[in-house]
Amino acid sequence: MASSLIRKKSYSNFTFDEISKHFGVTKASIHYHFEKKEDLGLAVLDQLYRRLVDFKSVIQLSSQSMEEKLVQYCINQSIQFAEYDICPTSSLQTDYELLPESMKRKLQEIGEFEITIIDEIVAEGIVDPAMNTRAMAITILSAIKGALQYNRAMQHNFIPDIMYGINRLLKS
Repeated sequence: MASSLIRKKSYSNFTFDEISKHFGVTKASIHYHFEKKEDLGLAVLDQLYRRLVDFKSVIQLSSQSMEEKLVQYCINQSIQFAEYDICPTSSLQTDYELLPESMKRKLQEIGEFEITIIDEIVAEGIVDPAMNTRAMAITILSAIKGALQYNRAMQHNFIPDIMYGINRLLKS
């Protein structure tokens, strides 16, 4: 529920009251498990990190092509949210300056891990040794996350178009 509220409203705009009403429990019971909003935010970040670790483990064993792995990344990441939601890490990155230091550090760790995963996928499929795969990974992540922003604002799924463009770019 907290992850959903972060995606829809941002970290700075959701409240414990909304969570307690959703689950039909008191705010005190939410605070029993998460003393501060920061603790709840860190739990959401830990969940996001674990999903990335699981994805990386699966994708490393996969015999899929680079293009298929990138599509799988999009599917894996978007499966956790509704059709026109934005990525929870993107939402938290938008609130970056408002986050507690512990959340900033964890968010940076997740961002770097996302880049590393995409970098490794790209490095497997690129034959040009001069290609800066890290720069390409950052470009790909930015395009995917930007497409999610457009999806939300325009109520249209731009991910297939973005994946087409990414694949064309990687093949050129």
